[in-house]
Amino acid sequence: MGQIQRIQSVYLFLAAAIAGLLFSLPFAVAPVQQEGVFLDGMLNLNDHPVLMTLAVLSIVLSTGTIFLFNNRNLQMNLGKLNILVIAGLLSFAGYLFYSFMNVASVSGGLIIPLIIFVLVFMANRNIQKDENLVRDSDRLR
Repeated sequence: MGQIQRIQSVYLFLAAAIAGLLFSLPFAVAPVQQEGVFLDGMLNLNDHPVLMTLAVLSIVLSTGTIFLFNNRNLQMNLGKLNILVIAGLLSFAGYLFYSFMNVASVSGGLIIPLIIFVLVFMANRNIQKDENLVRDSDRLR
């Protein structure tokens, strides 16, 4: 029960929950239906398997990292990996949007990875603070 009270657990839970929004919000919308990724008029996770894989991996990493509260080093390393996954998701979605920028406009889904990035970064900072606190208390003994 103690892991739920830690602020980094809240940040990681919010990151996973907000990442779930990626399944409903498109990255970009086009006024008319196009070929390729804009077949339905939207660029969303379902349009490319790489986008789907990176989003699911981010959700799994965020959720799984919550329960590793006893192993702060592993928790920090998985947080860093999650940051890389989110950066890859944002980069790839941005690349796809840039490829079709002349026919599409940005939608709310392109902002979601930035929010997730900030939440995971803040969780990692608090995990590092906990680790430093434990090291300082061990040093005093």
